[in-house]
Amino acid sequence: MTEGISTRDFIVKLIQWKRVFLLVTIATVLVTGIIAFLMPKQYKSTAILFATRQFSVSKLVIEANAGNQEDYMQIGDEDDCEKLIQLLSSDALKIKVANAYNLWDRWKIKDTSFSYHYLRLKWEDMVSIKRTEFNSVKVEVYDYTANGAAQIANGISDYCDTVKYEMTKTVSSQVLKIVKEEYQNTLLRMKELEDSLQSLRMLGVLHYKEQVKAYSKSYARAIEKNDVAAIKRLEVKLDTLKKYGGAYQIMHDNLDKYGAKYPDIKAKYDEALVNYSTILPTKFIVEKAMPNEYKARPKRMIIVLIAVIANNLIALLFMLLKQKFKNFIH
Repeated sequence: MTEGISTRDFIVKLIQWKRVFLLVTIATVLVTGIIAFLMPKQYKSTAILFATRQFSVSKLVIEANAGNQEDYMQIGDEDDCEKLIQLLSSDALKIKVANAYNLWDRWKIKDTSFSYHYLRLKWEDMVSIKRTEFNSVKVEVYDYTANGAAQIANGISDYCDTVKYEMTKTVSSQVLKIVKEEYQNTLLRMKELEDSLQSLRMLGVLHYKEQVKAYSKSYARAIEKNDVAAIKRLEVKLDTLKKYGGAYQIMHDNLDKYGAKYPDIKAKYDEALVNYSTILPTKFIVEKAMPNEYKARPKRMIIVLIAVIANNLIALLFMLLKQKFKNFIH
């Protein structure tokens, strides 16, 4: 567009059009200044977090082998940091924070069927969550009051534990239900076997194998001595063992099997119960967000300056096109 115009001519033209640029500058400063002045002030608060190591809390509490336990005081690695960022950026957390701090009214989000869509758009403008070069997570929040920005930033940090708990609760509740049912069935079966054995003991079957040996020896001695009364008495006892001994032995063996199984199923039940009922923090808070009364946005001078430069460039382009058109006509 400036083909055929030398640098000297271009500078001359700029001087000739200085009145235009002056008018554009004044008009832009006035209009943009008023608009920028009407824009509400925004304050920024920042919270710094480190991710914790992610592991099952039951392993920490009741794991027998200490060498296999995670160090719950250790700061998480890059994977843990990414998981924390995912939690902090989740839709579930946005809704919880919005409800807790009434962001719908605070951020003037329209109450329509698209309100959640508007919340996400506003969140992207007002909240920044990113990993730092130190493998920590920086949560930056803008709000129209300094206290509000700090409260929201700290709320985001706090609610990530709740989101993690609710996310895992679905799985942990199902695991607890299954293990609890198996645990209760084991106790019930052991009780039934114990009651059945007690009934057989009332009939005189105390220990099948030992009684068979003892009665057999006594029976042999009674026959040897021709002790008729003892023989009859022992025959009754042997008949009782013959009648109930097999059932006694089966129930006794089953009770031993359930007794051996019980410690394992009890440990699984304890693990499932701990995992279901315990919230383990997902982060270390390095720096809580504090109210900062210094205005963060908008940068009014920068807005006005950018508008002035942009409008003057547009004016320059318009004047060059106008000059080009005049030259073309002539």
